[in-house]
Amino acid sequence: MTLEWLGSSWYHPKCPHVCSWHVEMKRTPLILSLTLLAAILSGCASRGNYLINRGGDLADVVQVQFLAGKGAVAKLEVTRLLHLGLGHYSDAGAAGLANRELATWRTSACTWGLLFGYHDERDTTRIGQFSGSYGWLFHEPGPGGFEEAAPLNQLDLLTVRGTLMLFLGIDLELKVGEFLDFVAGIFQFDPAGDDVDSADWVKHP
Repeated sequence: MTLEWLGSSWYHPKCPHVCSWHVEMKRTPLILSLTLLAAILSGCASRGNYLINRGGDLADVVQVQFLAGKGAVAKLEVTRLLHLGLGHYSDAGAAGLANRELATWRTSACTWGLLFGYHDERDTTRIGQFSGSYGWLFHEPGPGGFEEAAPLNQLDLLTVRGTLMLFLGIDLELKVGEFLDFVAGIFQFDPAGDDVDSADWVKHP
């Protein structure tokens, strides 16, 4: 079978549509890939810390603290809204990954839940907070409601957390929302609002 090249596709009298469609389908993904690459590269040029921001987004996906001290906890949270379990620890030593850094700190918390629940984080030193306090409020004056750990970042609500401790323990968070933020960041979107510009990384003495 003899094919004739028309500049953008192959043509044959007996299969004009099939041959042309076959070649164009191969060309289309290449065009889309080049367009996407150009968009990402232009974004990298306009934000000098593109790779730093993407690395920070990826570091946000997991938080973990290893605990040692007076306390016992067994609790699972499926998003910040649904809790099952209870526990308490006081002035426990902690080490792990939090707020994009490896560190050690001391912390106290009281946590409970039976579908609805509350996590009260207290006295966390050195790192500011591990997750903060969040959950359902029923004892406050007025209609009550939900207290958010990160009111400026709604993606934090999509966090899955598991804590198991008896004097020694582990507290692990998988932040699904931050993973979505990482994926969006590849295409220059920042739904979590935590990207920074180059000037903000300048260290002051």
